[in-house]
Amino acid sequence: MNSKNRKEVLQLVDAAHARVESFYPETPVYKATPEWAEKRRLLLADLSLHLTQDALKGETINEAALKNHLFAILKISSEFFPEQPYAQAASLLQED
Repeated sequence: MNSKNRKEVLQLVDAAHARVESFYPETPVYKATPEWAEKRRLLLADLSLHLTQDALKGETINEAALKNHLFAILKISSEFFPEQPYAQAASLLQED
């Protein structure tokens, strides 16, 4: 991907990111409610867009940012699918 294409994709991702963030609830939401689940889904989408930014910004990938976003995605995924090993995968990212 050349730098012009990368820039175009990043502009689209930035617009999608702003749009996703605009849907965050303005009032408090409480755990174990449908509103909480929707907020967590939005956060998962938000973090996924951050992953795209991590992959495309700059000439190299910032490993720390990538690791942090992957960790957060895995932790939130474990909330939706507790029977799957997402939490264990997240804990592997914390090991140094």
